[in-house]
Amino acid sequence: MKKILIYIGFIIVLTVIGFLIRGSFLDISFSQLNKRDIEIISYTMNGQFKSHLIFALSIGIVPLLYLISDKFSKLKSLNQTLATLGIIFGCGILSWQLRMFQLNNQLQRLSEFDLGNGIKNSMDFQNLSFGRYLFVGFLIGTLISVLLFRMKNRSTME
Repeated sequence: MKKILIYIGFIIVLTVIGFLIRGSFLDISFSQLNKRDIEIISYTMNGQFKSHLIFALSIGIVPLLYLISDKFSKLKSLNQTLATLGIIFGCGILSWQLRMFQLNNQLQRLSEFDLGNGIKNSMDFQNLSFGRYLFVGFLIGTLISVLLFRMKNRSTME
């Protein structure tokens, strides 16, 4: 029971941290975008709130993803624990960076259109989906770590 409360506490603390660092995350993300003359706008406040919530929950869910990885692969050492967390975070960051690469390609193609007459190209903020890609990367990292350490721990038992 004590272990469950510790995980719930970590989930709550990381979710709050996710809410607090979302602005910095967006600043870093926008600084990596090559926007040229394209404006990123939000048509609804609902979209901004959902994006904020998805990012905070994707940061907060990491202890649960670690717990899932630990239960399925039966981690045996501190090195395996650290490797699991590294794989989860690494895959999340990799997925987010792949989204940045994809968005830069889309923005480049969008900037090639000449609308003329002072009309600017724009992209909706909801289409950026930084938090969703981070979350999917965390899920992929969890799956990879489960598969990796499950096979490794199974082979050492035989």
